[in-house]
Amino acid sequence: MPRYLDDFTPGQRFESPRRTITETDIVNYAALTGDWNPVHTDAVFASETAFGERVAHGPMSIGIAFGLLSRLDLFDGAVLALRKIDWSFTAPVRIGDTMHVIAEVLEVSPHPRESDRGRLGIQATYLNQRGERVSRGRFTLVIRRRA
Repeated sequence: MPRYLDDFTPGQRFESPRRTITETDIVNYAALTGDWNPVHTDAVFASETAFGERVAHGPMSIGIAFGLLSRLDLFDGAVLALRKIDWSFTAPVRIGDTMHVIAEVLEVSPHPRESDRGRLGIQATYLNQRGERVSRGRFTLVIRRRA
């Protein structure tokens, strides 16, 4: 059952389930997008970088963060659009890292002209198994209101 705009209040926090990042995830993402950058897909090349090993694609991390939040049944069936996203990265996501997301509601605003929808602002913090923040983003959704 989806949650609607009316079900959220600023300051609410949600924690997602965890998910381990695999080599298969990275290879599948590279195949899907065509981004075969060797820092993600070439073990020898990546071993000679500052990371010392292959790391996940940044956009893949954002997608997995959104997927983890979807597992909380917060948005499915009520979100009409992703309006804006602003994301920054502070550390790499490595093969074998187990990731989760903590989301905080920042904004809940009814639409000024369309009473069936509104704007929901979320800050999402992407954390690894050691509780280290690897990235953080803010995004705005257009979400349905209760009838």
